[in-house]
Amino acid sequence: MDLLLTLVLSTAVQLLLFLYLRGRIEQQLNATDLLKNVQSEVDAMVRELNLSAERNIGVLEARLVEMEGLLAKADQKVLVLSRELERRDRSGETYTQLKKPVSEPELPPTPTPLALPPEAAPIAAPVEPVAPRTLRQRVIDLRLAGKNAAEIATATGATQGEVELILSLHQDQFTSRA
Repeated sequence: MDLLLTLVLSTAVQLLLFLYLRGRIEQQLNATDLLKNVQSEVDAMVRELNLSAERNIGVLEARLVEMEGLLAKADQKVLVLSRELERRDRSGETYTQLKKPVSEPELPPTPTPLALPPEAAPIAAPVEPVAPRTLRQRVIDLRLAGKNAAEIATATGATQGEVELILSLHQDQFTSRA
């Protein structure tokens, strides 16, 4: 009998344990609870994605503002560059015009010298008046005489930049004679 009682008691305990575990499994696998868990996880993921998208939009907007500022600066630089190119073209035209030979201006008539008494006047051949030379002619003559730009500028009273400009425009005259 002890054996039968142990067997019945053991079966009852196993049946109770079976029913308890079965209830727990059904509770865990219940479709509505499972669906609620999945729905809450999906909602959390959507919130996280929305926050990430808002951060990315903010970063993109900041970069767009920065890009617009850079484009404005680039437009200003392009405008300055185009002005400089126009100025360079105009200065090139000026240099080209300077390089063209310019006709000599007509000189005003020279006044006749006053007559000196015969005893004071030296006897010499009449001197023809010398026409004043242009800066360009004087610079070229001094260069042909072997002077450098600084020496020419000092001798003519012109700036060294003017002398260098004239020399660069008439460089072919110096290379053909060398």
